Order: sequence, then structure tokens, then C-alpha cells
Amino acid sequence: MIEASPKDRVTLVDIASDAGVSRATVSLVLRNVPSVAPATRKRVLQSITKLGYVYHRGAANLRTQRSHAIGLIVSDITNPFFAEIIIAIEDWLGSTGFVTILGNTSENLEKQQRLLKSLSEYPVDGILICPTQGSITGAGSLAGRRPPVVAFTRPVSGLDYAGVDNVAGSELAIDYLAALGHQHIAFIGGPSSLSSAQQRFLGYRLGLEKNGISFRENLVVEQAPNRKGGFQGLTAALTLSPAPTAAVCFNDVVALGAIEALRSSSKEPGRDFSIVGFNNIADAHFGGLTTVDTSPAKIGEAAADLLLHRIKEPTSPVRQVILTPRLIVRESTARRSPGSSPD
Repeated sequence: MIEASPKDRVTLVDIASDAGVSRATVSLVLRNVPSVAPATRKRVLQSITKLGYVYHRGAANLRTQRSHAIGLIVSDITNPFFAEIIIAIEDWLGSTGFVTILGNTSENLEKQQRLLKSLSEYPVDGILICPTQGSITGAGSLAGRRPPVVAFTRPVSGLDYAGVDNVAGSELAIDYLAALGHQHIAFIGGPSSLSSAQQRFLGYRLGLEKNGISFRENLVVEQAPNRKGGFQGLTAALTLSPAPTAAVCFNDVVALGAIEALRSSSKEPGRDFSIVGFNNIADAHFGGLTTVDTSPAKIGEAAADLLLHRIKEPTSPVRQVILTPRLIVRESTARRSPGSSPD
């Protein structure tokens, strides 16, 4: 029986001696190789626990050149949309033996660069990133770098990408509101520097044109992509003449802020005004929000799968996974009432 000294690092030889197996068998157990007999594995794990062995990740990395860790960089961890993506990515990667190291940029380009540098130096085996505002055009250095990088929700030229057809999503929303009789439809958006905002605005314009609705520049209100932005954006839109009777919002968080603005003006969504969000986060369901479902969990799974493929096949052609959105109709929309602003 071996007693581990507090001042000495426990080695694989110590564990092997305690468990009555070879050093190679201990190594197989630590690497979770399935060929080890269950009884032997149990005995080795008991010895590991008893002796207080700590796996030396750095030494293992030097031997295998792999960390089995993936860097995950998001632009706004407070947005529930990203929370759903993060969970899906962690679950997908975890099932293949990878751990996830999470970083949040808060839409700060300098912070994004620091995170990329730190994750590359760790080193992680790959990086998943939702690029910050304004970094798309200057992010060309991400392509072809090591570790490999895959983008999600906001595309970057030269990188594998997982996202949704934002243009089609906005068109769905406009088609539905037009069918309800709305002719003055606001677009309460995120910053125009965001590629996703640009795409959703394009879908808004195309949807208006397709339905014979005149475009009014003053109905496009650029705001921060959060509740405060939604509140301020719709408050401003309601002062216009003629005022809008409906709004498509950049995302669900903006839409929930817009609903607060409506109620502050003694208006009720789905009765006096129609609101459509984007993403279908959990709060959209509980808040009765009509929204464009962008399947955030599926985006996360697709992005993780793209990165695993890129790690395995680093010279393979660049791939994109673009999901098809669908409209989820709830209580926040209704046919335009006769008392709404005139056409």
C-alpha cells in the first residue's frame, strides 16, 4: 500500500502500484479509453481518489498537442438568445469529450482581440465566435489561423459559419402584418453596424415592396439591441404622424422593451398595436410575443459541428449552415383596428 506524501506529486506509477495494474492501464483509464475492463477501471479510479492524483493537463497537452478545450466567444452574454446557443454548444461539444471556455466581449472589439489572443495561447483546439459590432470587415485575420475559428450568427468572410436566413425572417414578419391590414410598420432595430441588423432591415424593405407598402425612412428607428433600446425606439415611433400600427423588432429583447413602451402609453399589444420579435427566446413564449423563430439551439449545434469538422479536416472547403426561419404567432399581434392611424 502506498501512502502519498503531501509534498510529493502522485505519479502514474504510484497509482499503478496501489491498484495492482500497469502504468499503461492507468494511462488508458485517464484518457477514458473504453477497452479497459469495468472492474479494472473502477479499481484505478478508487486509487486515483485515495492518493489525490491531479491530472497534469499541461503535460498531457505537450504529449498530444491537444487541449480538448474549445474557446467560445459571445458578444452579449446577458442576451437570452446567446444563453440558449451556449447551452447547445456546451452539450454538443461535451458529448464528444471537449470542455468549453467561455468569453464575453460586451460588443467591445479590444476585449475580443484579448480573448482571441488568450485562447490561442492556452491553446484551445478551436474557437467559436459571434463577432463584435464593427469587427466583421476587419476580422479577415481570423480566416486560416490556428487554432481554427468558426463564426455563428454573424458571418465572417473565409470562415465556416452557422446562422439563420435573416432576410427571409423579416419578410415573414412583414407578410404576416400586411395580411392583418397594417400599412405603417416600424422597424425597431439594432445598430446598423451589425450584419444581422443589415440583413433583417433588407428583409423588411423587401417585404414592404412585395406587399405594396410604401417605405418610410422615419419608421426605421436604430437603437441598442436591448430592452432599453426597444422602449426608446417605440416611444419615438409613436410620436410620428401618421404613427405606426405595428413594428418588427430586431430581436425579442428589443420587442419586450417595445411592449413596455406600449403599455406606458396605455396601449396593449395585440389589441391597439402589433409587435413581432426575432429569435423566439423562452421569454417570448411566456410573454405572448409573436416572433420569428431562428432556432438558437440548432445554430449552436451546427456551429459546434462545423468546428469539430474543421479541427479534423483543417484544409477542407469553407462551409455554411443557414437555417430556415419560421413565424410563431402569439398574442402580441392582431388585425389592424379601424381606429388605428389612417393609411
